[in-house]
Amino acid sequence: MLWQTQDLARLLAQDPHWQAPKNIAGITGVQIDSRQIQKGDLFIPLAPPISARDGHQFIDAALASGASLTLSAQRADHPQVLPVSSTQLALQTLALGARRRLSNDAAIIAITGSSGKTTLRTWLQHILTGFGRTHGSEGSFNNHLGVPLSLARMPADTQYGVFEVGTNHPGEIQPLSEMVAPTIAVVLNVLPVHIGHFASFDALMQEKLSLKSGLTSSGQLILQSALSASEPGPHSTFGTASSADIHWEHVAGAQATITVGKRRFALEMPALGAHLIPTAAACLAVIQALELDIQTAINRLASAPLPIGRGNVEQIGGITLVDESYNANPESMGFALKALATRGSGRCHVILGEMHELGDLSPSAHERVLALGKTLDTCLAVGPSFGAAAAAMNVAQVDHCQDIDLTDYVSRLSEGDTVMVKGSNQVFWKHQFMQSLRQTIIDAT
Repeated sequence: MLWQTQDLARLLAQDPHWQAPKNIAGITGVQIDSRQIQKGDLFIPLAPPISARDGHQFIDAALASGASLTLSAQRADHPQVLPVSSTQLALQTLALGARRRLSNDAAIIAITGSSGKTTLRTWLQHILTGFGRTHGSEGSFNNHLGVPLSLARMPADTQYGVFEVGTNHPGEIQPLSEMVAPTIAVVLNVLPVHIGHFASFDALMQEKLSLKSGLTSSGQLILQSALSASEPGPHSTFGTASSADIHWEHVAGAQATITVGKRRFALEMPALGAHLIPTAAACLAVIQALELDIQTAINRLASAPLPIGRGNVEQIGGITLVDESYNANPESMGFALKALATRGSGRCHVILGEMHELGDLSPSAHERVLALGKTLDTCLAVGPSFGAAAAAMNVAQVDHCQDIDLTDYVSRLSEGDTVMVKGSNQVFWKHQFMQSLRQTIIDAT
């Protein structure tokens, strides 16, 4: 049981005399989407402006789908409805309650960065599961709704919690960090992405570094060493320089030599790509801060999964398909394209999706990415942001991925070829592009 009804009432109920039906002792899950309700869940209906539609319209549907209880700021006409003044405030209160009820020995890790947050969180969860009961964010739940929802779902006996914290506007990270109250805060990197609403790159950097604001009194801050000069307070570092607390060398494919403190280890990553080494190093920095066994962590890291759309590789017939379709920024684009160029002996093809939230940096960033993409056997650019640069470089370009004739595209592939799709979920996921491309390749083999 995730939450007992008496605890929910104590935390949330406006009426101190409210009681749930006697046959409902508690709830087993928390949902803000009525379509995701499972038997035993608590439904929290959110309302505009934080939700496109008023979730109160779906209370009856949630109860019919098996919800044990539902919150409501609008009605109190059902025994399974717990009235509250604000459902958003109730979600935040539940999140804070979930954090406070943990043992003092629990380790809570908060992660931010411009690129790689979800991979770092996924790998850390995989590693820490080998050391104890672990809970973390799902998907990319890292905003003003995702963070409190992830916390509200945290079991009381959690020993290790791993949470993403994201931002695309000034002032977003600090309140989320204070809600998470991490014992360890990790800033993986700061890049000129999601910068459109920030006055400068330095403003973006300070926003990321504000993750430290929620640290507990004995909490530890971990930074990529390139950020060290911007943080005057105590912190540990990971990076390529030998002065970093954790650093690496001899990178070859998925292997490297990594130094943790004064000890050297052979590191095997779950996937190819030098761009993943900092993520692996950040994992080990957390393990070191927790005083857990480094070799055990390295052994578990080798089998860690990649989140969907972050470099997953599959063989379909004689074609290798690399799915990088979830996220895109200039640095990750560059790393992915360079890695693709070294993969296998067959031809390399890339379908690139435009990058968003780059502000004034957008034109030059798209030009640089196309310059790399053009060195491959074929490059197809998707999105109007590539328009002028694509025309100047004689690179094929379409405004929308739906404009690609996949049957014709796949017919030009040969056995041994590799195709990478690199872009953001806004460009590819909402159109289910990977599913369509995958099925077209299957149909052609």
